[in-house]
Amino acid sequence: MNSRKTFSSGKRFINISLPVLFAFVSLSLVPGSLFAQSNFSGSWAFNESKSILGEGPMMSATSMTVDQQEGLISMDLVRPSFDGGDMKVSEKYTLDGKESVNPGMMDSSIKTITTWSDDKKELKFAKTILFDMNGDTLELKITDVWSMSDDGKTLTVKSAMISQMGETNLVLVYDKK
Repeated sequence: MNSRKTFSSGKRFINISLPVLFAFVSLSLVPGSLFAQSNFSGSWAFNESKSILGEGPMMSATSMTVDQQEGLISMDLVRPSFDGGDMKVSEKYTLDGKESVNPGMMDSSIKTITTWSDDKKELKFAKTILFDMNGDTLELKITDVWSMSDDGKTLTVKSAMISQMGETNLVLVYDKK
């Protein structure tokens, strides 16, 4: 009778421990990249045919080089200028949720806070720009959400812009060079 109690207690221990052990072993076999944040580093070319553009002038980057390191993402962008040529711009953002400030057009500053999605697959840029337009202040809020395709060859930027003049939503697609 005594040995039966020991066996029963031991069996209960095995029934509880095996699922826990199985879960632990299974998680240790999952690739680390499953839990890693996306890395957007690389050279990217704008793919207009896959993008969804709004009305008005195209001011989004036609190409960009992104360098993402621990806690920082830097971008060298090429955008169309108002005179028909190209304008080169460099931007840097911290990835720690603190505000970054970059120069904008017409002597403005772009204040940005970046945050990761819970699964670290998307990076959100919440931007605020204040313009002085003939003595009036115009505020533009832009939210860009970056995501990477599973094969790492396509960067998609979902962009929402809100100002006193209305709201515009774009989807910009970039192909890795």
